[in-house]
Amino acid sequence: MKSQMLLFSVMLFSVILVFNTPASFGHGLGTETMPPVMIGDTEATLEVASTTTPDGVQQITFTLFETSSGNNINNVAFAVSLIKHDEELFDNNFERDDGVLIMNFVPSEDAQVQIINQESFASFFGLASDQFNLKGKVFESGGLYEFYVKILAINDFSNNLSIPVEYDLGISIPETTYYEIDDVNFGKQKLGIITYFDQISEFSYDQTSKEVEFSFPFDWDQKTIDQTYVIHEELLVPKSFGDLLVSSFSANLNGIELDEEMINIDDFTGSERIVHLVISQKDLQEIFSANQFTDNKVTLKIKPSEENLPLSGVTENGQFKIRLWSESEIKSNSNVLLKYDVLDTFLKDRPISVPYELKIFYDGTEVLKKSGVSTGSKTQSDSFEFLVSSDVSGVVVVKFENLAGNKLANVEFPLVVDRKIAGGQEYLIPDWVKNNARWWSENQIDDKTFSNGIEFMIKAGIIVVPIVESEAENNEPVIPDWVRTNASWWANNQIDDKTFANGIEYLIKIGIIVV
Repeated sequence: MKSQMLLFSVMLFSVILVFNTPASFGHGLGTETMPPVMIGDTEATLEVASTTTPDGVQQITFTLFETSSGNNINNVAFAVSLIKHDEELFDNNFERDDGVLIMNFVPSEDAQVQIINQESFASFFGLASDQFNLKGKVFESGGLYEFYVKILAINDFSNNLSIPVEYDLGISIPETTYYEIDDVNFGKQKLGIITYFDQISEFSYDQTSKEVEFSFPFDWDQKTIDQTYVIHEELLVPKSFGDLLVSSFSANLNGIELDEEMINIDDFTGSERIVHLVISQKDLQEIFSANQFTDNKVTLKIKPSEENLPLSGVTENGQFKIRLWSESEIKSNSNVLLKYDVLDTFLKDRPISVPYELKIFYDGTEVLKKSGVSTGSKTQSDSFEFLVSSDVSGVVVVKFENLAGNKLANVEFPLVVDRKIAGGQEYLIPDWVKNNARWWSENQIDDKTFSNGIEFMIKAGIIVVPIVESEAENNEPVIPDWVRTNASWWANNQIDDKTFANGIEYLIKIGIIVV
């Protein structure tokens, strides 16, 4: 697990894409050493580094050195132009005594990029290079920046090269964007995207399929594939959004299914889980070779890999992982059986036997509590069965606390009681209503008693169906036989809630049920 965490901490640095000779490709981890080239009688190498300073400023460093000795080449004249979204931000020459050119991207209110030489105390004494602050509003956001760099002279500023050495560099600076959604069950949530390639141009979330979709510009040609070492995107999910706290995801790129190994879930952060999606150059090449894309963009879709997956989370101290699920929908005034596994992350998610406390909260108030010792078994999960009160509906929070007696070994999950269906057409009918439907279908209760009972439960919010306009012309319409047949089938689980609800809608329409 330590190696996994290290991998993704390294990937937080900016991605460098190198557009030089056909053999020069960036590795995307923050520093790139270009292939050696002959400049006159000197074999030289350009190194490019992208880092973030302690105060959050993006810093780009170009260093030209002798390949054999590693010593910096003195008196280097650079010509640099910077382009973003096909717009040239600046084109300027720089002379560096020590062969090191440092640029800081400083956000400001300047519409045009300003270049300001910054001499530090260390550089005054020759202990460090001068730095150039590039100030502009454009640096308030990340994305893909294209550098065109020329080496005009070395060893002597006046010794202009007859043929300058040229490099094309793409430097991608991470950018985080949050999008607010209003989920029908979990309310307002903020989903975030961190892009390590280019700025996100489109974003959407489908509540029905629980699918996140986003796009960014990408030129689908061989040159771009050769220049792109990796595409790395991160989906940020608040831990209050239960529908995306599932144990596994699937993803596709422009409709092409991606291997599950490209997806990694990180629950070791604070209030957000991070879903990493990492697509290598090799994978991009295979996708490009097998497909023809007409739009110059990448569209990524991420969603739970299956329906009704367990939720998973890691305790605050990072030691334990909990997998939690219910095999049926949780509804008010009914029994629910929660199942869960307690795993040890330090032992590669092996089941472990430890004491724990389980608490359930509704509207911030503790309503249930259980203490126990997990089974530690690979074949037998732990469980907790309880009755959900009739006045409980919406989000409840299940908290696991004090695992193995550790006060930091806590994790919580939001679950939905009486789940609503997104999209306007909502069908919510508690199972116990089936008893009424069965009695009516067997003529144990009359039509009026049945319809009055359904009418009361709709008005009380116990049953939720679309409300249609009544077309009744008389006060005593007759319930058709097909509605009674549907009730019998539904009571015996032969049809679903929606089909039975069609009959209720019809009774509203003909005026038997008035709401």
